[in-house]
Amino acid sequence: MIASRRAWPAALAVALVACAAASVFIGARPSAPADVLAVLYDGPAAARGALGDLGHVVWELRVPRTLLGMAAGAALAMAGAIAQSWTRNPLADPGIIGITSGAGFAVAAGMTAGMAGTAAKVPLALAGAAIAAVVVFWVSRTSADPLTLILVGVGASAAFTAATTLLALQSGAVLDGMRQWTVGSMSGRGMGEVLLATTGLIAGGGLAMALARSMDLLAMGDDAAAGLGASPASVRSGMLASVVLLAGTATAAVGPVAFVGFAAPHLMRPLTGPALTRLLPASACAGAALTVFADVVGRLLARPGEIEASIMLALVGAPLFIFAVRKGERRALR
Repeated sequence: MIASRRAWPAALAVALVACAAASVFIGARPSAPADVLAVLYDGPAAARGALGDLGHVVWELRVPRTLLGMAAGAALAMAGAIAQSWTRNPLADPGIIGITSGAGFAVAAGMTAGMAGTAAKVPLALAGAAIAAVVVFWVSRTSADPLTLILVGVGASAAFTAATTLLALQSGAVLDGMRQWTVGSMSGRGMGEVLLATTGLIAGGGLAMALARSMDLLAMGDDAAAGLGASPASVRSGMLASVVLLAGTATAAVGPVAFVGFAAPHLMRPLTGPALTRLLPASACAGAALTVFADVVGRLLARPGEIEASIMLALVGAPLFIFAVRKGERRALR
């Protein structure tokens, strides 16, 4: 058992590399591994060579969506780990408690107002995520029951989703712009979205890691944490900001994606323990691998089409969520 616990970081790294490699080599269009290797060796200039079509597919489609899946998955997983630790609720997830739905509604409102570019989506998604997070956490703070957060979050998510649908139905242009984005997909995204998700991951993840030890101290109670030098109010504000940065930028880049922020921390917590200093980086790696793996499986199951990664994650995450509720896994964070 001790040996297996020591070996999990290497196993997780291998799994992440394997998922990333599969994402580059496997697509809706079958391609010979030797040809893909040749394209990768030649670099982006391969798009102008003898294997130009495959070079375009690999460097302009598969590589960006792989990097985007890794960055967005890692960001959402870290946001989920923070939310679960902060609320002492193992059922928390940015998608389940309404944060990504709030970001989606803000983007839909921006599109309705004529702001459809990626540059406009970023502040809109961050603002929507922040408003949703503040509302959900503020309303649920009065109850000690962890399920209160879930109930409030589900209600907020339903309200934001309904409002988003209403806005989309008012305009054909908005509906077309929202159609692919609201599904939650890495398909058709470019390096601009990769840069956005990576920036959010670095900024939000860096802030979270800087506050992780102080957040762990809060588990002992506010008085004990304050006695050890942590400021409960400042730490909670910082962690809320990190959740908004992580979930908001990931949502702006790929659209609303649920369950990866719930599943990744659950998979890693038995190996790392509840301390965020260890759980956050492990969850980030697991979230990246899960998201890319779901994207690859979605391509294989529906060739020559594909099933969006968010749908594949929901197919796995929803049963896991139901199982967690039935088992009453509140003890996992105690």
